[in-house]
This record gives sequence, structure tokens and C-alpha cells, in this order.
Amino acid sequence: MIRSIRTILKKWFTVAEVSSIVRYLENGQIPWTTGYEEYKQHAIIEALSDRDVLQVFRSGQELPKGFGFRLDERIIEYPWVQSRMSEDNVLLMDAGGTLDHQYLLDLPALAGKKVIVYTLAPNGQVLTRPNTSYVFGDLRHTILADEVFQEIACISTLEHIGMDNTLIYTQDEKYKESRSTDYRQVLQEFRRLLVPNGRLLLTVPYGRYRDFGWLQQFDRAMLADAINTFGGRTVEQDFFRYEPDGWTRTTEDACRDCEYYDIHSSPAYAPDFAAAARAVACVQLQKA
Repeated sequence: MIRSIRTILKKWFTVAEVSSIVRYLENGQIPWTTGYEEYKQHAIIEALSDRDVLQVFRSGQELPKGFGFRLDERIIEYPWVQSRMSEDNVLLMDAGGTLDHQYLLDLPALAGKKVIVYTLAPNGQVLTRPNTSYVFGDLRHTILADEVFQEIACISTLEHIGMDNTLIYTQDEKYKESRSTDYRQVLQEFRRLLVPNGRLLLTVPYGRYRDFGWLQQFDRAMLADAINTFGGRTVEQDFFRYEPDGWTRTTEDACRDCEYYDIHSSPAYAPDFAAAARAVACVQLQKA
């Protein structure tokens, strides 16, 4: 089994990365241990390259059993967003830089688009690509002109707005904040930046409200407030929940009490070995 996994992984990963993934699998798939990030990247590439998986996300079907076992919410967010992106060569804003990874930008769904990555600070290496540009700054007050984007992808970024971003994302002390409603300013900016009928693909961790300092988990009231702040038309809302054997598609009510596992403050794993969010809300909004 491990030998066959090694053969498959060598298509995308270095020998050292393959060894890390194998060690992660052999050691019980414990989130955030050696090999977790490499294994997660492998799982994401597999999902985004599988037409059947993308069709499951697109059509609202149940996820395959065991999907995303012990992986964080990116395994849900990336396929959900990609399955809703236009196939046209439109101008896309990656708000927060969550798409700013070589293996994602190389995918056909993104390689054919012009992408503006707008994020607070560089996320490691800045990629040099003919179709990708970078702007580093505050999403609450962008420097961009009105009505320039056909699509905006905001993946697990809104929950960090106005919070303490010095823990992970920047060393600039002015972003050590506690302004829990500043996400509204970002949504107003998104509305300004989108062309008429342009679409916002938004994802946030969802469940019981929690303020962890560096992020806040959205609850029903906050999500409703976010949608109302943006205005326009709600095209769809999808909810996914983490269970001990993987991620499932579910209802908003089934997610309302879900708790976020914060690796930065929790001393031990819970019995379900959740890696981060136990539920995620995925919302498609369209500017009127």
C-alpha cells in the first residue's frame, strides 16, 4: 500500500516530500504533524483534478465517504470555489492570498485567468507568473478602481479582518487589532470592486461564535450580517461539517454548535482529530 502511494506521489512531490507524507500516514494522520501539509496538498490536487469530485461539489451531492479525513477546511473550500468559477478568461481577485500557491495557480481553472492577489503581506515566495499580479495592503481600504473584477474569491480571510494578524500574517504592529465588525468594510469594498452582476465566492469557518484573537468564527447572526452588508443577490449557501470520519455536506442548523479547533491555543487534540474548523459556510453572492 505504502509503496503504491509513493509511486503516485512522485508525480507531484520531491523525494523528501514523499517521505514526509508516508511518515504522516504511518504515524496515524495526526493533523499538523510532519507530513500533514504535504499530504493535504496532495489531497487538494487530487480533488481539484477529479471531474467527478468537482461535479459533486457543483451539484450539491453528498461527499464521498471519508472525504478530507483529518484535514482542515481547505479540502472543502478549494473544490467548492473552483467548481463555481467561470470558465471564461475573467479578471479574478484573490482576496487574502489563499489561492497564492504554485500548485493552485497552475491548475487549468486558474492558469487561464488574470489573477490579482490582494493580501496584507507576502505569503512566503512571491510567484513570478505572466497572469498573476500582487498588491500588498489592507482589504478594508484597497487602492483599486471601481468595478474592475468579474469574480472575487475570499477564502477563509474575512474572519481575520480587524483581528490580531501579527500572530501569523505580518509583523506590523498596527495590525494587532480587535475590531470584530471590520469585515463589513471589506464586503463594502468587494461590492465596489465588482462589475455589475460580478460574483463573490466567500467562505468562512462557521458554528458557535468564538474570538480567538487572531480569528473569529462566524455564527448565524454574523453570516447574515455579512450577506446583508454586501447586498445584491444570494445565489447559494452551502454548509459542510467535519465528522470523525471526514467531511460531509449538511445544513446550517446542523453546524450552529460546531466548535473551532485552534492549534495555537489548544493543548491537545479532540477525539475527532479535527484540524481546524468543524464547519464551513460557502456562499456565492452576486452584485446587483
